[in-house]
Amino acid sequence: MKIQVLGIGKVREPFYKDGIEEYRKRVERYLGIRILETSKEKTGSEGDLEAAYSRIRKEHIRAGMSVACDLKGRNLSSEELARFLEEGMIEGIGLVSFLVGGPYGLAPSALEDSKMVLSLSLMTLPHQMARLLLLEQVYRALTIIHGEPYHK
Repeated sequence: MKIQVLGIGKVREPFYKDGIEEYRKRVERYLGIRILETSKEKTGSEGDLEAAYSRIRKEHIRAGMSVACDLKGRNLSSEELARFLEEGMIEGIGLVSFLVGGPYGLAPSALEDSKMVLSLSLMTLPHQMARLLLLEQVYRALTIIHGEPYHK
């Protein structure tokens, strides 16, 4: 299985970039990972969100399954996320694409098309922090799957 994180908008702050890179390296010890950024939508109108998602879907989501990160999604424990990823591995899913919206979130069709809509928190997070939190949780899930002591 490979993981890709598809984010709308660029990560600009160095402390987010450093954290994202650190967890990308950690995840890479277990499976392939790719982090892609697209230009953010201009006004946050539904049409702009749909255009951004259309580009992402056409260019990067070809196979596998997608998971949209959204405030209104399912709340999973770290163990439940680990089970979800492990089941995907067992089923032979080759690619899991995590979609992280920009300041205006994701297009409604991105939420509809995804196998799961996942909430990272009930609190509103900056989209850059959401990517960092997502990568940390993917890493934690992988250590749970492999029975390693990171998760306490």
